[in-house]
Amino acid sequence: MRRSLLLFTTVAFTSLAGCDAQPGKVATHPVHGQILYDGKAAAGVRVFLLPTSAPAPPEVPMNPHGVTGSDGRFALSTYIEGDGAAEGAYQIILFWPPETKEGEEESRDDRLFGWYSAVQSKMTIEVKPGDNAVPTLNLPYRKGPPPKSEGVPGRN
Repeated sequence: MRRSLLLFTTVAFTSLAGCDAQPGKVATHPVHGQILYDGKAAAGVRVFLLPTSAPAPPEVPMNPHGVTGSDGRFALSTYIEGDGAAEGAYQIILFWPPETKEGEEESRDDRLFGWYSAVQSKMTIEVKPGDNAVPTLNLPYRKGPPPKSEGVPGRN
């Protein structure tokens, strides 16, 4: 009888633990927004969150990231598509590669000229529990790269 009770308790606990909680997985919260460039929707912008006081790899599989759609809207992902980011502070990094045609190799050029790289970006976000809407990022038109920087803001 005692052995049966122990077996039942172990099976029940194992079943309950597997329902929602995943050991070692950091909770994420939805993060979404929109990017405009010179007042128009910017499609294909890659959005990355660089942790400043938030979980980073290896605590999470990768930093939160996403890509804007044709309307400039994005939703960030950490574990699975659209799941968001872990609670904490981040620097927002943007990279906008030129459009490529089928069969062309993807370019490493940035249509934003590096203005929103880890070294230059001054945009930040604090992810909190619940839904996190990033205010619309209306990026100004740029003709060329920013002045040379001496390092990553707040890190050097």
